[in-house]
Amino acid sequence: MNNPYKQVAMALCVLSATALSAQVSFGGKVGTNYFLGAQKIQPEQKDMPSNPKGLGLSFGGFAGIPFSDLVGVRPEIMFSFRKAKSDLTINRSYTNSAEVVQGGGTYTGTMDYTSETDQRLSYFQVNVPLTLSPSEGLRVMLGPSINFLMGGKQNTDETTTWKGTITNGNQQQSVDQQDLATSKKKGSSAIKDFKKADVMVMAGVGYTLPVGFDMDLRYYRGLSTTYDRTESNTRHRVWTNLIELAIGWQFGGE
Repeated sequence: MNNPYKQVAMALCVLSATALSAQVSFGGKVGTNYFLGAQKIQPEQKDMPSNPKGLGLSFGGFAGIPFSDLVGVRPEIMFSFRKAKSDLTINRSYTNSAEVVQGGGTYTGTMDYTSETDQRLSYFQVNVPLTLSPSEGLRVMLGPSINFLMGGKQNTDETTTWKGTITNGNQQQSVDQQDLATSKKKGSSAIKDFKKADVMVMAGVGYTLPVGFDMDLRYYRGLSTTYDRTESNTRHRVWTNLIELAIGWQFGGE
């Protein structure tokens, strides 16, 4: 003989699962991100590179899982492509210096050096923000973001300009010279000083229109260093700050 209580319990479970699946939504989105690194160099240098920054893009998919009318979770799988450009300028004046002349003689004049570095990074990103919905369509998001570094490339352009005079005995030679150098790295050599996994905390707001059009604005902050390099008793570290603006389309849900 069938247990009526067991049948009722099974029926309630089926109804609950059906109701939950009817509320779960799915969607895709694409957006732009702005990377702004917060760097620290120890000991502090006289000539400091600029904070790395740049405009990138991201895309992926998401699911909206409500626990109630107010609280839910929005797991996401994203691909994030970031750009971090920085530059360094050094200006030096020399008076009768023998250190910068090869083959003898002294140099009196200036040396102007500029370096521009364009760093590209590709991440596989997993976001699991908790969502609060104070009104229909509006959401406030807060939660973790785990970023796995997939690859990257780095281009560096260097320019050195010399203007002055080389004196060797009774002879003088005017100098007006510009040296250019370019280096290109890709693969492991371009990302060797970057962490392979970057854990961040994310906060933001979003809105979904009744037709399904979705938009959100977020801020990400790295909890650990993204870049960490030690060279010649100098340590250079960078933490990630990321602003992301995205639009998308949501399917399903109520």
